[in-house]
Amino acid sequence: MNEKSPALQDEDEAQDDGAAPRDELAELRRQNEELLTKLKYLQAEFENYRKRVDRDAATVVKFAHELLLSRLLPVIDEMDAAVAALEGKAGEGVRMVRDNLAKVLQEVGLQEIPAAGRVFDPYEMDCIEQVPDPELKDGIVKSVVRKGYRLHDRVLRPAQVIVVKNRGETNG
Repeated sequence: MNEKSPALQDEDEAQDDGAAPRDELAELRRQNEELLTKLKYLQAEFENYRKRVDRDAATVVKFAHELLLSRLLPVIDEMDAAVAALEGKAGEGVRMVRDNLAKVLQEVGLQEIPAAGRVFDPYEMDCIEQVPDPELKDGIVKSVVRKGYRLHDRVLRPAQVIVVKNRGETNG
């Protein structure tokens, strides 16, 4: 007969009871590792989200003045025309006001696009006329009709320019 004595039955139960907590402990450790891995992914995802939000907020701040500045550009053009037309103290006064305004606008990131004497850049300039000039190569900006401006790295208004185009020469 295969009946075990009560002492042997208690020993078998103790071994079974020992195996169950070990299995349970192993399962808990596996779950713990799984949760730690998920937590690390969530932390990384949140950090990326935070950086993206910070970057987006910085961009909004950087270009918040864009509409106002674009509306001020004609005023700057008019001040430039007034400086050119006026002589004496009146012209000097308008020039000083224009220079002060330009300084403030530069502090917020507005920059004049340099164009005269440079190679035509269609991303920053609009060619409104082509003229021959044997002194200059094709594609060089001969003169600026209206100044262009950029705000930080974004073109706010392209420069309107006259570009050299000589007959018989080929571009490129």
